[in-house]
Amino acid sequence: MNAVGIIGLGLIGGSMAKAAEAAGYKVYGSDASADVVESALKDGVLSGRLEDHYGDIGMLMVALYPLDVVDIILETAPKLPAGCIVVDCTGVKKMICSALSERLSVMGLRFIGGHPMAGKEVSGYENACADLFVGASMILCTDEFTDSAAVDEACGIFPKLGFSQVKITTADEHDRVIAFTSQLAHVVSSAYIKSPTLDVRYGFSAGSFKDMTRVALLNENMWADLFLANRDDILREIRQISEHLKEFDDAIEERNRDALVKLLADGRVRKERDNAAEGI
Repeated sequence: MNAVGIIGLGLIGGSMAKAAEAAGYKVYGSDASADVVESALKDGVLSGRLEDHYGDIGMLMVALYPLDVVDIILETAPKLPAGCIVVDCTGVKKMICSALSERLSVMGLRFIGGHPMAGKEVSGYENACADLFVGASMILCTDEFTDSAAVDEACGIFPKLGFSQVKITTADEHDRVIAFTSQLAHVVSSAYIKSPTLDVRYGFSAGSFKDMTRVALLNENMWADLFLANRDDILREIRQISEHLKEFDDAIEERNRDALVKLLADGRVRKERDNAAEGI
């Protein structure tokens, strides 16, 4: 395969396009903004417009808001060559995979649910870069309709775009874990920064504050859709962290130093184990 198509040339799709072009692939793209497509053509990132080259691509990547992905892929599917691999780049997977996996298989296309674990606090093609995925994990979700040869091909392609590993999982496991590792972090960061103390924090903050508030700089429309699409899993994580915060609230309210030390030690030990498991 020497050509890929990309629908949606924002931060993720634009970075996929730049990484694929840098890896030697011909890239054909489309975007809701004609100006973005023109920029990508002028930059030499795109070899042409996707609508003129559907028959030339071996893989289609779709990087759009979650509520747009299914309709756009089903609309595009009849134009694609038989056997084309279709990978979405959406941060939720059950909703996408359940709607597309079987239907595309029947159409002779090879769908894999995908999620590149990389990003920035800013969006848009102007912030896309070829090295965004260097060292990142690419998650691929499979089910009974997934073509194993397509997964093997994808596992060969994504490392060429910079990914350090390709994680194979199911849509259920993806959504359950991502609610903790990504979605909850955005909820907590957004809630944390709403303290009125923010207005007087200047000169009093350092690394901890920056770490806690970094992802509050988010795209609220996209993240609202992600939270609602993964409602049950993110609600479970929010309620769980609320219980843990209540434990701290109780210990401090009761001036219970022993309980507080135990809670803090518990967190430290879990983080030490996590670091060891990750090889840090």
